[in-house]
Amino acid sequence: MTTATLRIPAQTDQVRVARMVACTAARRAGVNEDDVEDVRLAVGEAVGRAVLRHQAAGCEDPVTVEFTEDAGGFEAVIIARAEQGDQDEDFAYAVITGLVSGAQLAAEPGGGQRLVLRWAV
Repeated sequence: MTTATLRIPAQTDQVRVARMVACTAARRAGVNEDDVEDVRLAVGEAVGRAVLRHQAAGCEDPVTVEFTEDAGGFEAVIIARAEQGDQDEDFAYAVITGLVSGAQLAAEPGGGQRLVLRWAV
């Protein structure tokens, strides 16, 4: 199992960076090229959602994205440290679940949220 971690400032212009890294990591992990676009869109929505949570809460911590590849697939975990959310996050979550069946949202130990996105390889 290989994991790469990306920490970005909670700024909207950094969402593009996360999308580009997600596509590269997905291709490297062997995700089907037809699914790479879903990876790009879902990670972009998830990171954008996390950035907006941080901004709404005044949280200056970076947004963390962990990309993991293993024999069973490719996973992107987006961690937002902010406790409160933005009013548009429900829409973003609906978009994400439309792109990734089995997206899992959970509380992060120490505060915030962890959103796990997984694709088969």
